[in-house]
Amino acid sequence: MFDVDTIPVLERERITKTLLKWGIATDQATGKIDYIEGTTIPEVKCASIHLIRHAETIAVAKHEFMSDTSDNCGFTEQGIAITKKQAEELDAYDFDIAFYGPIARVVNTKKIVMAYPQKFEAVRLQFLHGIDNTGWEYKSFEELVYTDTFIARELENNMFARTPEGTSWGTVIANAADVIAYINEYCVGKKVLLFSQGSVLRALQILLRKRQHPWDDFTVEGMYHVGDDTNKKKNYGVIDKVY
Repeated sequence: MFDVDTIPVLERERITKTLLKWGIATDQATGKIDYIEGTTIPEVKCASIHLIRHAETIAVAKHEFMSDTSDNCGFTEQGIAITKKQAEELDAYDFDIAFYGPIARVVNTKKIVMAYPQKFEAVRLQFLHGIDNTGWEYKSFEELVYTDTFIARELENNMFARTPEGTSWGTVIANAADVIAYINEYCVGKKVLLFSQGSVLRALQILLRKRQHPWDDFTVEGMYHVGDDTNKKKNYGVIDKVY
C-alpha cells in the first residue's frame, strides 16, 4: 500500500457505509471500489438532475491545479463568455429549483447565471462539495504525477487518499449521496439544477451507475484538462445531464 496522506478513521467509515448503501464495495486496504452485482440502488425521486460545472478558471488555462481558495480560481474571459451563453439558454430546461455548492468559483458561476432572468431560485447546499486540492494549488501535472498521494488518489482511485489539507474521492462520493438524499426529501417530481464541480459530476455518475465500472473512461487529463487546450470534453460552465 502507498505511504500516502489519508482521511481520518471516522470519515473512512462514513464513506464505506454510504457506498455500501449504493451497492458499492470498498476494499479497505487499497481504497478501490467496485459495484456489487445484483444490488438495487436507492430510488431517485426527482424528475431530472442536471449539473453546470463552474466556469473555466485561470488554473485550467495555465494547466495548474487549484484548491477551494487559491488565487488561480478566478475566471478567464472565455470561461465567463461560455457561462453567460449557457445562462441565456436555461429556459429550455424548465428547471424548478437549483442548488449551488459553497466554494467561491461555484458561487461566482451561480451569480453569472442568476444575473439573467431565471424561472427558478438557487439555494446553497454546504455538502454539495467536490474535490479540494489544498496542497496541490499552482502545481502542474508534471510536478505531481510521480508523488505517492497523486498516484494513489488519481491513478489508483483510492477512496481514502487526499492531499495534506484537502479531500478524498470517497468524501466527494459520500457528499453526492447526501445531495441525492436531500433532493429525494425536498424535490420529489422536480427538475433540479446543480452548480458544482467536475468531481461532483463524476461522483453522481458513479452512484447512478452510468458506467459498467465506476472509473471507466476516467483520466486525470480528462478530469482536470491539464495540458490540452483542444480537449473536446472541456465542459466548464456548461450543463451536463446527470439523471
